[in-house]
Amino acid sequence: MLNLHQENKTYVLTAIRNTFSGLLDILYPRYCFACDNSLHEEGNTYICKNCLEEIKKTDAKRCVKCGFELGIGITSSNKGCPECENSNLRFEKSFFISDNKGALKNLIHQFKYNKHMCLVKPLGDLLINLLIHQDIMPEIDIVAPVPLHWRKKLERGFNQSELLAKKVCKKLSLPISTSNLCRIKNTLSQTQLSRTQRQKNVNGAFKIKNPKLFFKKKALLIDDVLTTGITASECARNLKKCGS
Repeated sequence: MLNLHQENKTYVLTAIRNTFSGLLDILYPRYCFACDNSLHEEGNTYICKNCLEEIKKTDAKRCVKCGFELGIGITSSNKGCPECENSNLRFEKSFFISDNKGALKNLIHQFKYNKHMCLVKPLGDLLINLLIHQDIMPEIDIVAPVPLHWRKKLERGFNQSELLAKKVCKKLSLPISTSNLCRIKNTLSQTQLSRTQRQKNVNGAFKIKNPKLFFKKKALLIDDVLTTGITASECARNLKKCGS
C-alpha cells in the first residue's frame, strides 16, 4: 500500500533542503579548494571535476620503491631505482596519490596550513581509492601515521597525517597506532633543507614506545607528502629495529 503521507513528507523535506542549498550557494558560493573556481557540479563540495581529474591522472612510470617518476632509460627493480638505492631508503615500497604539485599541492596546503578540516574527507577518499587499487590491504597488519613533535602538534592543533590515517583505517577496517611511533625531537621543517641536511635533521628524531606492538607486523606508514623519502625512511628504520 502506498504511503502518501510519507511520500509527501519526503517531497517537502527534499524541496526545503534544495531551497536552502540554493540560498547558501547564492550567499556563500562554493569554490574549489584547489583552483578557486566556482563549484557548479552537484555533489562536488570541495574539489572541481577538472582538479580531481588532474590529481587522478598518474601516467608516469615510477620506481616501485621510492615512487618517483623514472627518467628515460632508467629502470627500477624491487630494490629500487639508482636514486633510492644511493639514498639507502629503509621502507620496502611507496604509493602516491599523485605528484605534489598543482591541484593536489594546493589542497594539502589548504588542509595543512589554512586548517580547512573539511578536506580530510576528499584527501582521505583519494588515499582509500589508491590502497584499494593497489590491493595491498591483505598485507597490512597495522597502520602508523608519521608523527609530529608534541610542540608542533599543539601549535598546529592537529597532525594531518594522523587525521588521514584515521579516515583510511575507519573505512577499510585496518588497525591503527597513533602514539606508539613518536617524534622525540622537534625537527626543523624539511622544506628548504638539502638532502644531507634533511638526513641530519631527522637522525634520532623518532622512537618506538612499545616495540612489541610492531613485532613481526607489516606496517603501513601514512604521511601527507613524500619528497626525498628521508623522513619516512627514518620512521621505517625504527619500525624495523623492533622487528616490523
